[in-house]
Amino acid sequence: MNAPTWILTLALPTLASAQLAPEELQPLLDGLAHRPTGDSVHDLDKRVPLMTGDPTIAPLVDLQLFAPPVVPTDGTSCSQVLLQHTFGDGSYGEPTVVTYAPPTDETCGEVGKWAAISLNLTVYSEGTQYDRLGSIYLSHAEIWRTSSAEPTKTGTIWTTIKDVTYYTALFAQEGELLMDFGNIVDDSLLTDRSSVTLTATFYAPTESFPTPETAGIIVPLSLGVSDAANYFTLDSDAGGSTAVSIPPNTTEAFVEVYCSGNSAEEFWYLNTIDDFAPYFPSSTGLIAKGPFREVQLLVDGTLAAIVWPYPVIYTGGVTPSLWRPLASYGAYDAPTYWVDLTPVLPLLLDGSAAAANGTHNITLAVVGQGKDGPSINSNWFVSGGLHLRVGGEPTSGRITKYEAPEEAEITTTGGASEGNATVWTGVAATRSLLIETDLATSEGNKTVRFEQKASYSNSQFYADEGWLQWANQTTIGTTMSTHGGVQRLRDAFEYPLAVFSNYSLYEMQYGAYGSSINQTHTRALSAPFASTMRLQSVQRATGEIGMDDWPGLRHAINGTGATEQTLAYQDARGQTYFRDAATKNDGWVRDAVWGTLAGANPAVPREQIYGPEGGPGFRRELREL
Repeated sequence: MNAPTWILTLALPTLASAQLAPEELQPLLDGLAHRPTGDSVHDLDKRVPLMTGDPTIAPLVDLQLFAPPVVPTDGTSCSQVLLQHTFGDGSYGEPTVVTYAPPTDETCGEVGKWAAISLNLTVYSEGTQYDRLGSIYLSHAEIWRTSSAEPTKTGTIWTTIKDVTYYTALFAQEGELLMDFGNIVDDSLLTDRSSVTLTATFYAPTESFPTPETAGIIVPLSLGVSDAANYFTLDSDAGGSTAVSIPPNTTEAFVEVYCSGNSAEEFWYLNTIDDFAPYFPSSTGLIAKGPFREVQLLVDGTLAAIVWPYPVIYTGGVTPSLWRPLASYGAYDAPTYWVDLTPVLPLLLDGSAAAANGTHNITLAVVGQGKDGPSINSNWFVSGGLHLRVGGEPTSGRITKYEAPEEAEITTTGGASEGNATVWTGVAATRSLLIETDLATSEGNKTVRFEQKASYSNSQFYADEGWLQWANQTTIGTTMSTHGGVQRLRDAFEYPLAVFSNYSLYEMQYGAYGSSINQTHTRALSAPFASTMRLQSVQRATGEIGMDDWPGLRHAINGTGATEQTLAYQDARGQTYFRDAATKNDGWVRDAVWGTLAGANPAVPREQIYGPEGGPGFRRELREL
């Protein structure tokens, strides 16, 4: 099941190729180098965590590592439970909806003037279940996208805390809170019912932590319904459109984009180029339309911005035993992407006959590499929020420079040995976009510049009719905007990914499969309504799954997995968070946390750590009666 070392190391990041400047990346590396002493890796015996007779008796703490929100520590705050619900039988396609009202207690601070708002999402699961996608909306604007843990039969609990201060405009008004978490329960195989608690904490401003700048208006780019998930479900190149009408005195416009591939697009980064799909038998299950994906934002059909997404791997992804209890980065709080639509305000404020009643269509679309029919498979889930700042007088202006090709520059290569014994493919893509506009606003005249540059590479190697697959992908880019020479947005990122999958035993009686994965998320983000932050997550994982010999759908009956991860975070206030964790075969074997924010998101309880320096771990010996 082991992958060749040279393939797995190709996608590891190097300082020379990173978009982050050395002075941005080095503090993260230095912080990780100062790991506290005293912790060591403990050996955890091989287990069969998916087997019915598992003697585990303690609930497992499951995590996606995250840096906690930076909030005031010298003022008052209040918390309120926004939602409590158990998603069980009948919850698929049936979201829960509750009314929301802003808190009025003095300890919370003045409504709409909060220093910070955080959300705590805690889920308890027990039984057997596939991973499920969840999404949360406030007044139809998506504010959180998550997957779920694949639970244990004796209980799994996971918690994530998210900074939502930049949604203040929504939290300051009464509205509708909707959570979609489509679970399926059949009381035979899929038995889990997930109990969800969503809690908000509001922080009053202090002298050292005043009320931050946030958008005055947030317009959801979504379906706008109350009985279903509000994201657009895309299975074609048409995209999903929202008719918007913005105030004539709008001075700035930014969009936060949510996007994730699902179903045949869940592993889009492993999809095969169309020209080479016929090289493999259909039984291998390889999916075509290539591995490159681009999310596009269009205003009345005019391309205004693009997103090249990070490949989030859900807890059931590739090999499920890799991700319990340490989930892939982004599994419980999917990364979002900011773009600047201020340069296209002349289009959005255009009151000509082409815009009926002053409304304009903002479209979110996903394009891939498919040659016949749609360029993508089914399906992508996308939504967004249009964040607006308004002034006193009407805004006017004209676009002076527009350099935005309709498509990225993509080249594909590939070949095969005699008899297709081995097949290799390559995809390379580059993209640049530049829009400049002269605006006259109530804040004065200014030139707005929005620029995006990105490069992409994906190489894949196949053997044994595609049952063996190696893939290396790297996405590098920078999104920047300046208003009157002042930076308003900068997102510098690098996403290397290396995957080796071995399904050569899959069709055998009591078959098996396994994988090895290296994945890095490196990012320096200065969003318009959030503090500048720098983050690096590095994960390495390897594992196997053993299956039964039932006819039809195969079921996992045992598995092994080992995952390790480091996480480094720093923000503009000098706050830091560092974490070094490792898991093996359903147990925690290492978890060290340090930095100024360590107390806000500490390590897992010591009794969860297996070994003499911790406790007995998740697996405990049954006491004799």
